[in-house]
Amino acid sequence: MQLRVQQRRRFQGLPIQLKYAMGLTLVSAFSALVTIFVMAWFIQRNYSLFMGDELGISAQVIEIVRHEQRLLEVSLFLLFLFTISIAFAAAFFATRRLTGPIVALQRQLWLYSQGDWTREFRLRNDDEFKELEGLLSQIRQAHLTQQDKTA
Repeated sequence: MQLRVQQRRRFQGLPIQLKYAMGLTLVSAFSALVTIFVMAWFIQRNYSLFMGDELGISAQVIEIVRHEQRLLEVSLFLLFLFTISIAFAAAFFATRRLTGPIVALQRQLWLYSQGDWTREFRLRNDDEFKELEGLLSQIRQAHLTQQDKTA
């Protein structure tokens, strides 16, 4: 049971994190795609110039050049896939630092809305938005002080 709770907490911020990671990946994919299309166009243009006069070139040379052209096209496609994979991994890990505190804040506010003011809000030391920890501590202390005065 404890393991399931830990797994849920670990994956709780996944949708928002995936949303931002996918957005950043799409931007980098578009950039990589434009670059690769330009490279493929230059490769095709240069091979077309070379192969324009096929009468003076032997059949063996033509076959070698066509094979090399296919190899370059496959290499460009693999380079595109590699670029997208690296971009997604980098975006996923970069957005984790941003989404982690947001998810923790959301969870803490939900606890407060349920009337559970016993837990202190803590972020990891390297998290962004570290000032949220102090603000929520002040809100919690003000609420607890208010409760003590009314009791």
